[in-house]
Amino acid sequence: MIDLYAWGTTNGRRALIMIEETGLPYTLHQIDIQKGDQKTAAYERINPHRKIPALVDSEGPGGKPATLFESAAICFYLAEKAGRFLGKPEDRPNVLKWSIYHVATMMPTIMLLRGATDPAIEARCRETLDAMNRHLAGRDWFAGAYSIADIIPFTRIQQISHERVKVSDYPNLAAWLDRVAARPAVKKAMGRKFG
Repeated sequence: MIDLYAWGTTNGRRALIMIEETGLPYTLHQIDIQKGDQKTAAYERINPHRKIPALVDSEGPGGKPATLFESAAICFYLAEKAGRFLGKPEDRPNVLKWSIYHVATMMPTIMLLRGATDPAIEARCRETLDAMNRHLAGRDWFAGAYSIADIIPFTRIQQISHERVKVSDYPNLAAWLDRVAARPAVKKAMGRKFG
């Protein structure tokens, strides 16, 4: 059985989308970060960093329990466990590079944008979104078929609400965002109530 520990943040919903997409059975444990649930001794044994999400799979590799934290790591793990969302062998390099790009470049850049008034930060964010927009020209997904390369960035890109940097300025990226949002598993995960 899989136990997912999450809250309604971008990272928590990313893990929730992934597990919903796989169809694997799981139990959701709501970790109310506003009340400090992530700082309990019991949760710290699961994630010593005391952040959400975290996942415990009682039937991990070799039949042994597996514990993970970090939403992208959870996405990779669940994709491997389900045997889906990692792309065909010929698409795997693109799945890997775009997934890592989202984690290493896109997410930190967009995090800087929150409340930013520095034109250099806005320009950096625009460059990042433009690279994604250009890549998506003539493509539905980042790496062949729908994959973790689409699941990982979705919640962070959806969250952009800056007065001068808007996803709507990047039509290929905006269309991709709509395609991901329309998926039944994504709707279910995004509609999940927390609290």
